[in-house]
Amino acid sequence: MEIQAFQLAARQCGFIELHECGDGTTMWLRKAAADAVTGTHQRMCIDRLTNSASVYWTDVQGQFDSKTFRNVRALLEWIGGITLVQPSNTVALESSSPGDLQSVPLLSIGVGKGSS
Repeated sequence: MEIQAFQLAARQCGFIELHECGDGTTMWLRKAAADAVTGTHQRMCIDRLTNSASVYWTDVQGQFDSKTFRNVRALLEWIGGITLVQPSNTVALESSSPGDLQSVPLLSIGVGKGSS
């Protein structure tokens, strides 16, 4: 499921779960560490109905901005420093730090499908 892949990617990128709402159709997360410049935490909403994830943040002028992703690969590319590695039966999220590779069973992830 794409939703499980979004959840795994979010956790790997430093997001922690805040709560579920909408009868379990959305999950809200926030970045564990605040942005050094703005002092705010990025937020992410994973939406089961639209099969997407949206990231919300505050820029240096205090303006709110957001970006919605329809697939995990686009989310990881946008976050940068983390790439999706897909062997035949596992998906691994790899950060730029040595030794931070984590493999999980493949969950029928539609990598590269759709647009961001």
